Amino acid sequence: MKFEPSKLTKIIEQNYSHLMPDFFAMQTEYLASLNIIYHDLDASLVAMVLTSKLYKNIIKDSNLNEKIPLKYFYSTQNYKLPISNIKITEISSLLNLPRETVRRKKAIIIRDKLIILDSKRKSYSINTNMIEKDLLNWQISNLCKFLTKFSLYFSRNKFFVKEVSREEIQRDIEEKFLLYFVKFLDFQIAYFSNLKTFIDIESIFIIILCALNTTVKLKGNERPMDYKHLLSKFNHTNHSLGLNATSISDITKVPRTTVIRKITHLEKMGILKKDKFKRYNAVDFLKSSNSKKIESIMNHNLKLLGVFFSDCLETYSTKH
Repeated sequence: MKFEPSKLTKIIEQNYSHLMPDFFAMQTEYLASLNIIYHDLDASLVAMVLTSKLYKNIIKDSNLNEKIPLKYFYSTQNYKLPISNIKITEISSLLNLPRETVRRKKAIIIRDKLIILDSKRKSYSINTNMIEKDLLNWQISNLCKFLTKFSLYFSRNKFFVKEVSREEIQRDIEEKFLLYFVKFLDFQIAYFSNLKTFIDIESIFIIILCALNTTVKLKGNERPMDYKHLLSKFNHTNHSLGLNATSISDITKVPRTTVIRKITHLEKMGILKKDKFKRYNAVDFLKSSNSKKIESIMNHNLKLLGVFFSDCLETYSTKH
């Protein structure tokens, strides 16, 4: 069944206040899990590209067709990606990272044995022994929760998507793990690459977290709002439940000193606001001096989200 991405994007945009807290929650948990694995968010972006390429290689060479289950992840060290497939210039362009940064981050990933370099065979493989099953299950559960909540909202509001239980989605993701996660990784690469045209990855994480914290307060509003209407409400919410630097550091796994430096800069940019207790909240980004750039990024990322949700629905519907 074909789910038109542009229609899904429009629905997400019109119901932004009700849907996006679930999306921001997924992004917050995903970034936190990456920081636990890689201890460096830029390195995790490089790893995303390498992992996506390897998964695509496995899918292309596999005789299992669409049935590539979760257990395959822990045997992917048997699958190699030729070094010739990894071009620093391509990764740099994909992630909006300088080539030297990509080269340095790739070296860190190899040094820490998260990616195994086989010099003799001139190939890479994922060291799945370094990625705990609990963390991977956390990522799967996180994606499952997001897809369940989105499909539930679309179904109950009669937006032509059938309601699907969390158990059904979980089972389908486990059965078609690589297919779902290639789509997931490619979405994340495009999403963060677009945001990185504006600001660094740690600041992105902090903005998403603070936006989630503020948006959740407004989610109870009976009528759904688009993002412009929602953002206009940010400056008028009760900011008593803002996040301080310690809380942000604990949730993001970003060192507190780095958090303080980033939130100070974001406050100067007019993206965060600090109260007298040094708690931070997101404010209306579209009132900042970077409003045109931010609006362009948000519109593009909504289109990416529509495509990703459409891809996941199609992947699920292939056997239903």
